[in-house]
Amino acid sequence: MGVYKRVLITVDGSEMSKTVFERGIEIAKREGSQACVIAVVDTTTMYNLAAAGEMSPSFLNIQSQIIREQELALKKFISELRQYCDYGFDEEVRTGVPSKEIISYADQWGADLLVVGSYGKGGWISEFLFGTTAERIIRTAKSDVLVVKCKGEKK
Repeated sequence: MGVYKRVLITVDGSEMSKTVFERGIEIAKREGSQACVIAVVDTTTMYNLAAAGEMSPSFLNIQSQIIREQELALKKFISELRQYCDYGFDEEVRTGVPSKEIISYADQWGADLLVVGSYGKGGWISEFLFGTTAERIIRTAKSDVLVVKCKGEKK
């Protein structure tokens, strides 16, 4: 066994996250590690649309439908990754704030290495106000973090 026994790979369903997946699986293979792919349905923008006290039942129903559809899309994305991979891995799909959910699962699962992408889906205002998911993970992770620069990222 290598240095990393458990490699947690983050994906978000984008083409760029395939690069993150490939890098993570490459490391897991080389190290002989257990691998897990995690994706998180990001609810931060949904909850910012309206104050909690002002959410109508119809808004909450639409919101739950969107979350279900995004969960299914992420599961399908991971399933497609599995078809082109000759290395077995576990999977986890969660809902919430991506950095918090990823860190929580990494701690629970006992990840030695987190593999994350740097390509900023949130836009410059979101990054300025809240920082990127990758930055928050780097600051709060108990394990090593590999940040994969993806093609198409603003430099």
